[in-house]
Amino acid sequence: MNLAAPFVARPVGTALIALGLSLIGLVALARLPIASLPNVERPTIVVQASLPGASADTIAASLAQPLEDRLGLIAGLTEMSAFSAVGGTQITLQFALSKSIDAAAGDVQAAINAASQDLPPGMPKPPTYYKANPSNLAAIVLALTSDILPPSEVYELADGVVSARLSALPGVAQVTVSGAERRAVRVRVSPRLMANMQLSLEELRSAVHDASRNLPKGTVTLADQTWTLAADDLLVRAEDWAEVIVAFRNGRPIRLGDVAEVTDSVTDTRLAGWFNGERGVVVFVRKQPDANVVETVDALKAALPELARWLPPSLKVHTLYDRTVLIRESVAEVARTIAIAIGLVIVVVALFLRRLAATLVPVASIPVALALTLAAMGVLGYSLDNLSLMALTIAVGFVVDDAVIVVEAVVRLMEEGRPAHEAALEAARRMGATIVAISAALAAALLPVLLMPDVVGRYFREFGLTLVAAILASALVSLTLVPTLCARLPKRGIQERPPAPSRAARAYRASLAWCLRRPGPVLLALAASAAGSAALYVALPKGFMPTQDTGILQVRTITNPSVSFAAMEQLQRRVARTILEEPAVAALSSYIGGSGASLSNGNLYVGLKPLAERPGVEEVVNRLRERLAHVAGMRTYFTPLQDLSLGGSGGASRYQYTLVGPDPDALWTASEAMRKRMLAMPEITDVVTSAERLGLEAGLVIDRQRAAQFGVTPLAIDNTLYDAFGQRPVGMIYLPSNYAWVVLEVEPAAQGSPSSLAGLYVPGASLDRPQVPLSEVMRPRRGHAAMWLRHLDGMPGVTLSFNTRPGMVIGDALAAIRAAEATLHLPDEIKTGFRGEAGEAGKSGTRQLLLFLGAVLAIYVVLGVLYESLIHPLTILSTLPSAVIGGLVALRVTGTPLTLVASIACVLLVGIVMKNAILMVDVALVLQRERGLAIREAVLEAALSRARPILMTTLVAALSAVPLALGTGPGHELRQPLGITAVGGLIVSQLLTLYSTPVVFAVLSRVARGNSA
Repeated sequence: MNLAAPFVARPVGTALIALGLSLIGLVALARLPIASLPNVERPTIVVQASLPGASADTIAASLAQPLEDRLGLIAGLTEMSAFSAVGGTQITLQFALSKSIDAAAGDVQAAINAASQDLPPGMPKPPTYYKANPSNLAAIVLALTSDILPPSEVYELADGVVSARLSALPGVAQVTVSGAERRAVRVRVSPRLMANMQLSLEELRSAVHDASRNLPKGTVTLADQTWTLAADDLLVRAEDWAEVIVAFRNGRPIRLGDVAEVTDSVTDTRLAGWFNGERGVVVFVRKQPDANVVETVDALKAALPELARWLPPSLKVHTLYDRTVLIRESVAEVARTIAIAIGLVIVVVALFLRRLAATLVPVASIPVALALTLAAMGVLGYSLDNLSLMALTIAVGFVVDDAVIVVEAVVRLMEEGRPAHEAALEAARRMGATIVAISAALAAALLPVLLMPDVVGRYFREFGLTLVAAILASALVSLTLVPTLCARLPKRGIQERPPAPSRAARAYRASLAWCLRRPGPVLLALAASAAGSAALYVALPKGFMPTQDTGILQVRTITNPSVSFAAMEQLQRRVARTILEEPAVAALSSYIGGSGASLSNGNLYVGLKPLAERPGVEEVVNRLRERLAHVAGMRTYFTPLQDLSLGGSGGASRYQYTLVGPDPDALWTASEAMRKRMLAMPEITDVVTSAERLGLEAGLVIDRQRAAQFGVTPLAIDNTLYDAFGQRPVGMIYLPSNYAWVVLEVEPAAQGSPSSLAGLYVPGASLDRPQVPLSEVMRPRRGHAAMWLRHLDGMPGVTLSFNTRPGMVIGDALAAIRAAEATLHLPDEIKTGFRGEAGEAGKSGTRQLLLFLGAVLAIYVVLGVLYESLIHPLTILSTLPSAVIGGLVALRVTGTPLTLVASIACVLLVGIVMKNAILMVDVALVLQRERGLAIREAVLEAALSRARPILMTTLVAALSAVPLALGTGPGHELRQPLGITAVGGLIVSQLLTLYSTPVVFAVLSRVARGNSA
């Protein structure tokens, strides 16, 4: 059966079908969402809970642990990490990819409800959670500043007006605000005045709490009317709260303002944010999973002028970072790359065929096949992103290859004197099985990519399926549209007899004949290439994913754990000023403090100028490190933000190494030993531990005997300390569109030393002394304590985060860490591992090897079925060493590490190079079967007749990858390893396979014949 026959017989219908399919592809192109990477939903939920004023130890034991105990029972939970600091905890839950995020959210809420009875009293609100996809980075980041409004009002406008209106826009999934707190009334008590009045903080707290109640009053019903009862019991302004009566002494009322300074303030004074040095808040806008990021951001920008009508004129809205700028540039860069690839392919085809009409046929097949591929992408719900566009660029070579094979066969038959119509049908019949075999083998080579099980596999599945769609579209177009167009090729310019063999062809014939008579040297060269491939694989540095230059840096600042908020603020602002002096920096946001965050840690997001206006991100980071080396007392750690974010257990640097064990002291000792080893490693820099033990702690020792004498309970002591030093929310203010807190604490002058306890009173049970000085029942004791604690999977854990030094790759770092771990002989109860990107990189070596072996096995099975032979697939697979060694040599020469992208390129090489072998083997088998030629004569004739299409298809494939290898625009970091590997592999394989394939075919065929005899 000739698939092309009905299409060749109906050229008009075929042309219209091709036109219709092209239009469908254009419609799909217009509707495909644009993104940086494929949308991969990673079910991740973050649980947050706060207890203002509580130490990290208290938070971990009383707040985080009960939640962890319940959350750890959820089915499908793969990782759980808890970070507890002064005032709060954050628990990050990662679930199996097969678990629905909505189902996970329901399970999390049920676990929180079950744990609520075990949580401590005094929490300002129940634990909350939100869905978080580590891969869903903010599409755009805005900053709000004002020269007039206080930060609390800016925050409330951002949280109330801006967040609400942006959340309603199409495509927006989540809007979060950080950098300030909502307003509050702050009651700063004077211990001296309280002592004079014999007042306790408990009395003040009870009075404020009672004054903030807002209870229903009921209704009054008359004969024909109903009246709703209301009372002026709601206090809003600070001056109103100052008049609240807290007690009576000698018949005289004592008002709150008599013993405290009552001011309008914010809920947490130990939190601040800046934008380019001005106080402000930052707004992160994330898109919905299936939304077009470009359309979403465009809609948001269009809504900003209307949004400004609802904001005060003094409020300024800035753009810190817009990811669509880079995405647009990346898409445009890939479009240019595809156009260059198509242009190079046209030149190659024209040079070989030297006939305009014949050249136009494969050129015409490109848009139709690509349109079919785009339509398939639309059906599958894919997007135009770095990986799918990379697949389309490579697909240009695949698409033209099949068309070139058919066109070359048609031209050859016309040179033998056949009419164009007959030549087209005969070429389609002859080459139909070959193209099917090539397409099946190529698709089989990609099967391991499609079956990669983890989150990385989910990302590359779109790349693999896009290529499979292009391969199938190419085969369909080559066996339908291409023969139809070839049937109309003009006879003019085509000789009726084949031209005389060129000098190169005669030389190839003579040299190949010699190799067929003496196969030893060729087989030895083939074995040497296989051994060289293995040696290069071992020697090449192993990376994971190339570091992208996305134009934004995440910066973590760390200083002395016992630093005060005021000192940290000065250091953070100095770091920000220094970074802004760098010419490559466009803008930055900075913030410190907040519930659940250590005061000694700060964060900055640095937006860089466009790539055309600055050097690469690594050079920018090196320059910033040099500048910040002069900021005494502050350590800074830079992480270029990556589109492919794989989560992890948190840390100041990009990669994480974790230790988990039941004994905190043994765990700390082991982690310190590993930290010191890592600091000395030449492969690693920016080592940061999550187990700091240098924070100052004012320990308070209770004299339990004296406390019992005065009837003072530990609970009363805890409450008094919390009232004094914990920024305790003690009352609520009900506003028309929001709410605020009344916060209780002692005045700042009384917070400077543990000796402040002398002026505080605690309620007792003795009638003689109802108020007891706190200093009589306890004494202070200075010490050190952890400022933050981390649990991993429900057990005490330590995270050592690190970066790789310039010129080093993650594979080198992982090997060095494992070697150090082996020499330290850590206790058996301490379990170690890598998380996040480092964890995936640790599995990368095995993944790369299995990927290649899986491709080889899949190709062998498919070809064995197609040829009904166990021998001929081995002939085709013999091309692999020459392809792989070329790709690995190219990586070595260019200094490119063997990353996952480069490994996938090797898999593609397997498929591309075996095309040449299939072309030879098919013709040789036909010559043996139809003309009865001997093995050596058949393979010699096949190699000579297929030399031109083999050279054409190899050059087409190589030149389509050249723009990827030489690209320098946005997103080139992902594409370049693939292009380098493909070009190197194709060049070397072209030189070897023209000889190795015929020789291996002849040798194996003689072996098979001898065995059958």
